[in-house]
This record gives sequence, C-alpha cells and structure tokens, in this order.
Amino acid sequence: MKDGFANFDQRLERLAEKKAALQEGHRLEIDENGLMKLTPSGQRRRQIGRLIPLRAMMIIAAVVLSFKGFLLYQLGFSVYTAKVAGMRQGDTADQIGSYLMQIDPVTLWVYQVITYFFG
Repeated sequence: MKDGFANFDQRLERLAEKKAALQEGHRLEIDENGLMKLTPSGQRRRQIGRLIPLRAMMIIAAVVLSFKGFLLYQLGFSVYTAKVAGMRQGDTADQIGSYLMQIDPVTLWVYQVITYFFG
C-alpha cells in the first residue's frame, strides 16, 4: 500500500515539474511514433530579460538627465557643485549619488537648452 502512495506522490511531483516547465513556454512536437508531445521551450525565460525594454530604460535615462539639468538651472553651478561635493563626504549611498549627480556633458547641454528658452 505504501508503495502505491509513493509512486503516486512521485508521479504528482513529475507532473508538477512538467506543468511548471510548460508554463515557461512550450512547443508541440511529434515523436517517432507519431504521438504529439508538449515540450518546454524556455520561451518565458528569454522574456524575463525583456521585462524592462530598452525604450523604457531610455525614457528613464532621459527623465533623470532632464531632472539633473533642471536642478542645475534652479540651483546654479556653485550651489550644485557644493551639494555634490558634500554628498561625496557621506556614506556609500551618498557617494554613489554624488557620482550619478555630477555634471556630465548631457546635463550641461540640457542646462544650456533650458537657459536658452528660459533665460
């Protein structure tokens, strides 16, 4: 009786593994006997890398760079560089923030465009 339950439990485990693999993507194949089989293709695993598409990353970068340009325009060069220098003296998170917030060519270009339009 125990062997029957053990075999049944093993069969349920194999079916659960197959179901999980098929949820990741599958394709229909016909084997040499003419039987149709669903085999995992791993299609879903490839889609995980596309959760944040390139276009979304570019939009995020444009928003961050525009924010830096507006902040530079609002504070001015001396205050902005003083605040970034102050962040360099902080902990690790502040140092990473100061590296990201330093004035780069794109931020400077955004600053110049804002200055051109708003004076």
